[in-house]
Amino acid sequence: MKTIKEIEKKTKSYQVLFDDEWVSIEPEIFLKFRLKLLQTFDTKSFQSLIIENDYVHYDKLGIIHLKKMQTTKELSDYLRSKGAKEGIIKQLVTKYTERKYLDDFTYAKFFVQLKQASLSPQMIHNQLREKGISHEMIEGFTKRIDEQGILSEQIPKKLKTIKNKSKRQVIQTIKGYYLRKGYSSEVVEAQIKKSLSLYDVNEIELIKKEYAKLIKKNMRKDDPDIEHKIIQKIYAKGFKIEDIKKAIQS
Repeated sequence: MKTIKEIEKKTKSYQVLFDDEWVSIEPEIFLKFRLKLLQTFDTKSFQSLIIENDYVHYDKLGIIHLKKMQTTKELSDYLRSKGAKEGIIKQLVTKYTERKYLDDFTYAKFFVQLKQASLSPQMIHNQLREKGISHEMIEGFTKRIDEQGILSEQIPKKLKTIKNKSKRQVIQTIKGYYLRKGYSSEVVEAQIKKSLSLYDVNEIELIKKEYAKLIKKNMRKDDPDIEHKIIQKIYAKGFKIEDIKKAIQS
């Protein structure tokens, strides 16, 4: 048996002392069960009250959390983190799905539309899998992404942000950037090849500036091999050895 010993009215709930256990009761449940001091409950009726109270409590949390569009897994994980039991999570997910508050298909569709200009199909796939979307559903959307078309717009823009680098450095920089984003190597390389002519640079002038900077920086060092070391540093930046020699001699 459980007996109500105290009741405290709070802003959004009632704190009810059942024997020596305080329980936060939702207003709807408080009114439904007409709770009052010295009211008693047998084990079955008390468990029924707690189950209904938990359902109302987590339903409110779920509705608030659903103000932000999310997947079934994300909402389930959230409710689980708040202490909801699996039975209640299953009930609420079913309710929200039937009412279209949860719709993984729509979520995946909008996610792909939003991210396809900034993420590769592979990265989109990985992120949606982490959110609990099925492989088949993801594939249905990502296979429509025009990876080549996206890169044909992005790589020229990326080229405009790079300055004072050798063409070999530029190729390595752009290729690395898009490979890390998950784009396929073949498509990236093909688009770089098409767009590289947009990167207008005088490599001889760049070498001269780099050489002058390194000479000034190392001019006080008593090292007979300093020029050779400087040439090696410039070569490591992607410049051709014949261009380095030409720039130094001119």
